[in-house]
Amino acid sequence: MTTIGTEPSAQTVAALVEILGPFNKTGAELKPGTRFTEDLNFDSLVVMEFVAVVEDTFDISVPLNILPDVATIRDLAAAVDEIVAESKS
Repeated sequence: MTTIGTEPSAQTVAALVEILGPFNKTGAELKPGTRFTEDLNFDSLVVMEFVAVVEDTFDISVPLNILPDVATIRDLAAAVDEIVAESKS
């Protein structure tokens, strides 16, 4: 996977921001650079719940081994775009 550094689609970022709404207990501004751990205080349980919703929304399976490299909304959006593209090929 070459997700880090790849610019994700605006639609994917917008969808993730919408999904994040109920998970945003800190009231942090949700933008591409928002960090899951530092800004949103996500712990491992919240991450798994959030990833499950993302998988359902995009009809994909997110490999758990990429999660350590996914720090921001932008990182996750790029990963989702790549997974969606791979699933269509």
